Amino acid sequence: MAAFRALLETRTGRTFGDPGALHAFSVAEFRTFWEVLLKWCGQPLGIAGAAEPVCIGDDCEHATFFPCLQLNYADSLLNLEVAGAGAPALTQCHADGSSESWTRGELRERVARLAAALVGMGVGEGDRVVAVMRNDGLAVMAGLAVAAVGATLSTASPEMSVQALLDRFGPLRPRLLFAHLAPLPGDTGTPVDEKLADLARQLDSLQGVVSLDGGPLPDGASVLQLDGLLQARASGSFEWPRFSFNHPLFIMFSSGTTGRPKCIVHGAGGSLLEHVKEHRLHTDLQPGDRLYFHTSCSWMMWNWQLSALASGVEIVTYDGTISSVDRLWRLVSEQRVTVFGTSPAYLKMSQEAQLEPGRQFDLGALRAVLSTGAVLYDAQFDWVTRQVKSVPVQSISGGTDIIGCFVLGHPDRPVVAGEAQSRSLGLDVQAWREGAPAEGVGELVCVNPFPSRPLGFYGDTDGSRFHAAYFSQNPGVWTHGDLIEFSPQGGARLHGRSDGLLNVAGIKFAPAEIYRVLADIPAIREAMVVERRPADASAAGGPEILALLVLRPGAVLDRALEAQVRRDIAARLSAAHVPDRIIDVPQLPVTHNGKVSEAAARAAASGLPLQNLSALRNPECLEAIREHPGLRDAPPAAELAQGEDLLAQLQSVWRQLLGMDVGLEDDFFELGGNSLLAARMMREIQKLTGRSLPLGTLMCAPTVAKLASILSQDTPAAASSMLVRMREGEGRPIFMAHGMNGTTMDCWPLVRALQTGRPVWAFQARGLDGEQAPHERVEEMAQAYIELMRSIQPEGPYALTGFSFGGLVAYEMAQQLIAQGEKIELLFLIDPHLQQDLSAPSRLWHQLTRLVHRLWRMPRSELPRFLQDRVRQAGIKLRVRLGLAPPPRPSAGLAMAPVHQRVFDSLWWALLAYRPAPYLGGSMVFVRSAEPFGPFFDPMPVWRRVSGGRLRQINLPGTHLALVRQHAQPLAAALDAALRASAAPTTT
Repeated sequence: MAAFRALLETRTGRTFGDPGALHAFSVAEFRTFWEVLLKWCGQPLGIAGAAEPVCIGDDCEHATFFPCLQLNYADSLLNLEVAGAGAPALTQCHADGSSESWTRGELRERVARLAAALVGMGVGEGDRVVAVMRNDGLAVMAGLAVAAVGATLSTASPEMSVQALLDRFGPLRPRLLFAHLAPLPGDTGTPVDEKLADLARQLDSLQGVVSLDGGPLPDGASVLQLDGLLQARASGSFEWPRFSFNHPLFIMFSSGTTGRPKCIVHGAGGSLLEHVKEHRLHTDLQPGDRLYFHTSCSWMMWNWQLSALASGVEIVTYDGTISSVDRLWRLVSEQRVTVFGTSPAYLKMSQEAQLEPGRQFDLGALRAVLSTGAVLYDAQFDWVTRQVKSVPVQSISGGTDIIGCFVLGHPDRPVVAGEAQSRSLGLDVQAWREGAPAEGVGELVCVNPFPSRPLGFYGDTDGSRFHAAYFSQNPGVWTHGDLIEFSPQGGARLHGRSDGLLNVAGIKFAPAEIYRVLADIPAIREAMVVERRPADASAAGGPEILALLVLRPGAVLDRALEAQVRRDIAARLSAAHVPDRIIDVPQLPVTHNGKVSEAAARAAASGLPLQNLSALRNPECLEAIREHPGLRDAPPAAELAQGEDLLAQLQSVWRQLLGMDVGLEDDFFELGGNSLLAARMMREIQKLTGRSLPLGTLMCAPTVAKLASILSQDTPAAASSMLVRMREGEGRPIFMAHGMNGTTMDCWPLVRALQTGRPVWAFQARGLDGEQAPHERVEEMAQAYIELMRSIQPEGPYALTGFSFGGLVAYEMAQQLIAQGEKIELLFLIDPHLQQDLSAPSRLWHQLTRLVHRLWRMPRSELPRFLQDRVRQAGIKLRVRLGLAPPPRPSAGLAMAPVHQRVFDSLWWALLAYRPAPYLGGSMVFVRSAEPFGPFFDPMPVWRRVSGGRLRQINLPGTHLALVRQHAQPLAAALDAALRASAAPTTT
């Protein structure tokens, strides 16, 4: 890294004093960056031709790099100017402990011999060659020989089924098949020779099969032997031809769990240049290093380790199974490995086995541990440091799609547990939401062109499937399908796949947040959290969050463990994160490259058809998920509880709603109770007892025992339709206005997090009982709520707060109270938005800039459809204004009961009509979320104007909807501080 940075500084006349400055330049001036990188490494790699133009086009989807360069990928990897002929290049290790090594010169000679034999067979540029191989030295030789003659290589591993292999290789119509045919200890299922014979019969385009290990095909089928091909040709007869920079080198495959695998075509030059950058700069690989990455030939990390030869590194392969947990650590020790690549699964396996590799083995040569394939959690970073060695633990992440990494290690950045150290140089990787950069967790995108972007999908002649996979969501910007979050220091934290994103009442979060909590519960070995939807779209209840747990031997999912899961998630995250159901399963579905498949589990749990089972290593586990008794719908809670005493009745209701056994003193909210469950509980209690309790009852009586005590009173607490006590206490109350749904329960996490001992009362919208008509204007609501408030606190000073729409109501209440001569102790507004900006010019400017931004990023092919949609929307608005059509209901498309729809619609129209007048009082506090909210304009110019400059703004992280749930703790701390600071009246 230091040598490259020095060359870049000399070339540009700039100084890059820190890694952030270097990365910023590499994406802002990406053409210069890639040109200098090529100059730094290109000559020893045998890359020829003109470097200009570096890149044609600025659109990531269509840009082309280095169209005038030529290279031979295999020649670049084995070029003797990188490291001499006597330098070690390859060591293959076997399960029996034996090994064999080749120098760089020996490996180059064997590859040249095999390449010459392939040329003699007529194999060359334009052909597809497939391979079913174990991870050994012979696989390396075969792969390099195929690349050397210009053919395109696709690889897979022997444990895959015939159907899975056909799904991948069939569309390619390959000319030649390389394969390991001899059995090995540890093989399972159909014998490998029978499997490969079946495959060869069904690939009617094949002209030959090459056995790498001397094994025959059954029934005497014709097969060529690798040794025979090597002996038949001299290495000197092969001339190492060069091909274009964007010549197709590899065809790789997506997992195929949601359909047939996508055939992803990767170019030779882009793959090589990206890997050299990652290996030499980010991983600091150089001659003398020994790299072992535990991989198979069905995973892109096999290709990634292969390219390490271009950095003069010796690569180590292993074709055996993990016969004992410590097997790989023993290999690292015996082979004096300097850089060890593994997965979170193996590190967790080692941790659970209570291994101490640093004490048990000689790891003196080891200088770095790389991990990929899944999210690496903080505890695993710590375990490696404590039990292995104090070396950098580099979490790297990218994918088959780009045959490289978006985030990875960096020699000049510190290691932070749970984070990848750095964005990849030259790649403008960002977190986006709704088509724009965002703070916090967002969709992983790459904004600028990069050389290792795939050439496309094989057989996708018009590029439509390629566009749909990566560019339809954000035109011109690579959208990867992962969730990512960047720290201010430049590190990155992965949060899993975006297609596994969970949505609870509008709050979106990644399962990885829950996984981090579950990883600290000793009884749980593995976990998966998915959204379960009823197979019948019209079924009641809607989607729910399901947790699937694989327990350690001897552990049982009893009431105590389930309660611990719920409490830990609610305490460390929020009640919104607590799963609706928790079940134990023997296995989670896993693809052939070792990644768990949330899509397959989601389909099985939802009772949906299971697609492409051949893509899974263990498809039988899906039936156990589908038929799990914990997923069967129970009878209504009220029916279950009939004939029982009151305590038993309530326990039955709680058990059915929470999906677990509940004790008399278990706290509803600690177990993950939320506003929706609370509303359902009140309805079930009304069916049982005939008594209607306000939702706020649960705030004061959150256990079965306390709720039973209230219900057993002769005159239970009266149900107020509009004023609810959220919490008991002493002193002047805090009054809280409701949000857009009209209920009080949205703010219960905030209320419970408050440290103040003062009581809290909240207002509910009129009309929730289905009998009264909702208010239609904010001013009417404020007037009615003031009358109710005076029944609790006859005179000021008053403390008022409200979230979202409730902030508008609280503001209007303060205005009316001040006009009546009352004092306001505190006006604490929590992110209230306005649909209209009061300033017409600023509103027009906002609309124009947003439109220009969208048009600038939009491909020309999508412009006609966009303009048609805009014309259609304008027509709808015109018809509404002319009275020719009714306006669309604001609640249309929302899963709401009719009563709640009516309230929501009324509040929405009230929001549109409200114009806050200049504030008559003193200071007010405004809490603002970090991220923009839906269709609303930036509200701050309006609030600053009406406050007369007396507004104190507090910024909190996250989205608007997450403020009172996921970020309830910092929000409560801000409200507590504001209450302490406003002990004296501020206005009259």
